[in-house]
Amino acid sequence: MNNRFDYTNDFSKIVELSFYHEYFASNNLENIDLIPDRATTDLIRNYNLILRKKENSFVIFRNNNSNVGSLVFSGSVTLKFVLKFKDQLFLNYTDIPFQYHQKFVLKATEGDKSRLHPQTYVDESIVEPYSENGIIGEISLEINQNNEFFGYDQEENNPELLKFYTRFNSRTVMFRYNFYFSGKEMDFSNFFVFDENTSIKYNDFQTRSLENGMKVFSFVFPEKIKMNEKYNSKLFLKREDEFSKSFSKYLSSPTANNLKYDLQQGIYYLENFTKIN
Repeated sequence: MNNRFDYTNDFSKIVELSFYHEYFASNNLENIDLIPDRATTDLIRNYNLILRKKENSFVIFRNNNSNVGSLVFSGSVTLKFVLKFKDQLFLNYTDIPFQYHQKFVLKATEGDKSRLHPQTYVDESIVEPYSENGIIGEISLEINQNNEFFGYDQEENNPELLKFYTRFNSRTVMFRYNFYFSGKEMDFSNFFVFDENTSIKYNDFQTRSLENGMKVFSFVFPEKIKMNEKYNSKLFLKREDEFSKSFSKYLSSPTANNLKYDLQQGIYYLENFTKIN
């Protein structure tokens, strides 16, 4: 989609559709695309409209010099779009059922005419099966019920901008840090995790064998965390050793691509793997 457009007095914004996500520091969901269906594509052309994207929003402009004020354009208009998510990790960090072949049915609700889903965030109540692979949104907008944009049959017409929005929540997870030795295995009993934010020491490690046979010592941070672009955690792996008190390894926060679901526990883990030697 060509996003360059010079706004002048010859055009008016009539519809704005914005997308938000709690995962991002800006709250803006930008890595998306909005594709009009065939009927909407024809309507955009016939009504001399322009569809443009700016950051997390898509805006429809009306050409004020066109003849859409004629009564032949009066009546309610339905706009339909497919919302495409371009980030391959969208499913990982979004609080929705973890499955492909699903679509969100997005349309105005009774409680909030601007919000395109019944709850505060998109949730499984508006999810339907999707015959193709991947995840999409199916958007339907009803506009011009009062001929405010088209068929108004007046010489001057300055309607109020119609705004819609969709908001996604981020997934709640637990951080799991997995420590391993690349060479000879050492005694792990004198290691601990230190939280610099709270000055709490943790030494409750669990020995696990991964699917590839690797042995790891795992520590699960005790608090549930909403996934985010950036975290304020300051964790360090340290060692109680009178001969080597300087050992301290910073533990970076797990990233969205390392999501693991434990079916028995019903918990999503974000995994971090740290080599000790």
